Amino acid sequence: MRRGLMVLFFLTLTLFSCKDKEIGTEEGIVNIEKILEENFDDDFEVYQLSLNASTLKSNLDNITRVYKVKDIFFQDKFVYNGFTDPVKSPFANLFKQNKPFKVGDANVSIIPTKYKEAIALLKEKGLFKEKSDYILNDWVFEADKNGDIFSEFDLQYEVGANKVGKVITIIYDEYSFKVDKNNALSLIK
Repeated sequence: MRRGLMVLFFLTLTLFSCKDKEIGTEEGIVNIEKILEENFDDDFEVYQLSLNASTLKSNLDNITRVYKVKDIFFQDKFVYNGFTDPVKSPFANLFKQNKPFKVGDANVSIIPTKYKEAIALLKEKGLFKEKSDYILNDWVFEADKNGDIFSEFDLQYEVGANKVGKVITIIYDEYSFKVDKNNALSLIK
């Protein structure tokens, strides 16, 4: 009986703790802002700051940053127990023309609003499918060569599934969006 109650307690705790770090919700963003505040220096200069979730999920898995030390670009991830060891960024050439920005300048509070705007834009363009869940999977902050911060993010949705024996393969697609320096939203694809 006691063991059953403990299992039920941890199962309930696990189920209810997932929602608190959803990238697309206001509650999740408040908690993500706390994580950034507690673990990232606001003045640390980065070339990219990315909030990432697993495929077809919206719960924060990690926060990736790309930064430069002595003309070498490095990338590391923050997971809930700390930072991974830095590795040379495989995308270094993409950042050579860009200016860095401070972690504190990334406005994560706009994410829930822009998520809702993206859903509305899909409806407006006739791309929205009523029976699909549109999941905010990642959000990437970068700065251009002028130092203006912009964002890109993806909304993933299920297209269907294939079943072969006991294996079910989920087929999904995604729409990509960009938020420019003036907070204007546009559909990329």
